[in-house]
Amino acid sequence: MREVLDTLIKLQEIDSSILSLKQTLEIIPIEIKNFEKKMDEIDKQFENENKKVINLEKKRKEKELEIEDINEKINKLKEKTSQVKTNKEYQALLKEIETIQESLKKEEENLLLILYDLDEAKKVLKGIKGDIDKKKKEIEDKKKELENQINIITQQIDEYKKERRQIISKLPSEFYEEYMELMKKHKGLAVAQVKNSVCQGCFLHIPPQLYVEIKLNQSIYHCPQCGRFLYYKPEEKLEQTQVQTK
Repeated sequence: MREVLDTLIKLQEIDSSILSLKQTLEIIPIEIKNFEKKMDEIDKQFENENKKVINLEKKRKEKELEIEDINEKINKLKEKTSQVKTNKEYQALLKEIETIQESLKKEEENLLLILYDLDEAKKVLKGIKGDIDKKKKEIEDKKKELENQINIITQQIDEYKKERRQIISKLPSEFYEEYMELMKKHKGLAVAQVKNSVCQGCFLHIPPQLYVEIKLNQSIYHCPQCGRFLYYKPEEKLEQTQVQTK
């Protein structure tokens, strides 16, 4: 029975390792998607800032043309001043020029605001552009690392499965069937350690006499509550003390 118990313990260790690796495999694609999302966000941020610069450039050109038209209009009106014949016409022309000049001043102020916004937008875009390649490379490297990790974990699982098949071949079928039922019932933990009189599967306090028997690890015992196979593992410090004593 000691051999059966050791085999069950080993089988549980392998299955726990396989389950842990499979859980990691489930997480990795999520992490990869998160990295892809970050790359999309960087691209989107760059695209938005670039659009902002393009729009501001367009506004700048429109405003410059508008100012150019106003200046041209003012110049034409000034030329007219030499052609007017009455003082009344002259004063009306000056008033019109003054009004347009005020409009020009306002549009020039608007142009300054556009130039300021454009300058700021270009600075932001330059910052993103300078950082984008570096960030993308970092993300791409992490993605490759995770993809490589998938291959490594898959190989590890295959190795564990080979070892598992060898172990199963040494285990009597009735124990294996019971083991698999417990695995299914308890979501991956069929063999539990008893530590300080407590089943580490369901945390039941094991009766003293049963605990004494389990500590011998010479037979197959089950937890009175959860039904898992139980085993005892000497404390590490105790083992070290024993080695030193020897």
